[in-house]
Amino acid sequence: MEWEQKYPLATVNTLSREISDHTSLLLCTGEESQLKKQPVFKFELGCLWREDFFEIVAKVWSSENRVPTSLEKWQNKIRRLRQFLRGWAKDQKGTYKKNKSFSERPRS
Repeated sequence: MEWEQKYPLATVNTLSREISDHTSLLLCTGEESQLKKQPVFKFELGCLWREDFFEIVAKVWSSENRVPTSLEKWQNKIRRLRQFLRGWAKDQKGTYKKNKSFSERPRS
């Protein structure tokens, strides 16, 4: 009863069991997190049509990666590529909007 009075918005959910015979529990307090969440990365198919996209991806992917295991190497490559593409997409979107608004201005 004390717990429910102290945390009235709290909920507990079970997570998938995957391999273990234990079931993980996820406790949500019902309060907004103080941590600033980074937006989910979304890959847009339009990126594939951008000039030099494949060359840029190959360059980022092949950059040096000194870690001991293959899994860490893969995770670092994916993380680095995601970070790069997120920034690159923002830059491309900003350039597109800038060019679009410039071309839509009435000409005198």
